[in-house]
Amino acid sequence: MDLVVTEIIEGDRLDSDTLAGRVQHRPPIAHCARGYAPPVFIERSFGISSPPVARLVGRLSAPTLVRRRQRRSAEREKSIHAAALRIFRQKGYHAASMQNIADAVGLYKGSLYYYVSSKEELLVRLFEGRADQVLGEIRAITYGTGTCTEQLRAMVRAYVLGVLRNLDSVRVYLREEYVLPPAALRQVHAEQRTMRDLFERVIGDGMRDGSFVGTDPKLAALALLGMCTWVHRWYRPRGRLTETAIADDFAERAVRMLCP
Repeated sequence: MDLVVTEIIEGDRLDSDTLAGRVQHRPPIAHCARGYAPPVFIERSFGISSPPVARLVGRLSAPTLVRRRQRRSAEREKSIHAAALRIFRQKGYHAASMQNIADAVGLYKGSLYYYVSSKEELLVRLFEGRADQVLGEIRAITYGTGTCTEQLRAMVRAYVLGVLRNLDSVRVYLREEYVLPPAALRQVHAEQRTMRDLFERVIGDGMRDGSFVGTDPKLAALALLGMCTWVHRWYRPRGRLTETAIADDFAERAVRMLCP
């Protein structure tokens, strides 16, 4: 059965009544023609503090309505994460407040807790899966074809681009790493070890076949990763060099540092 839905358009701020999703069902019409089922009207109230603006959106199936709400919720969560990352970078984790984040996305503070239970949980979410893409690219390079020199060049390029395209994440992580709860911190450290191991393996292979100089691939890997990560300190998106130009330069420098 179709629903005739009176949808409330979200304003600049939403209070807790919105998020509670109060549903009021109008009582059925007592006398109606045989075989006719009266439409169900669903209303959501924003409460006194944020007057609702209603719009009749026509007849929507229940699945369509659910998908629309899920899409809207996902968009809201994305904006919350972006605002939190920006505020954590600007103010620092401890100085930032949930009120700051709520103000940045146009929500009441109470409404923000519908999406995230605490500031700590929000910090954890910001780093969930952040390294997956770069790790996947670098892992694919190490298992692909090419010489050790070619692989290392491609790995450094991918790593530097990953840093430059996620500046806020890198800056917040390096400053707030030990604010993360133990389980999340262990996960982040595991990803770091995986990254180091991939570089160490390629460098070690190159040292054994004579492509690279040196006898300590672990130390060489740490040196390269430190050099590449440090770009977040001085890179400016509107500077004279593009992301790709810097990544290409670092890739060549890394190879020259290790070649005989």
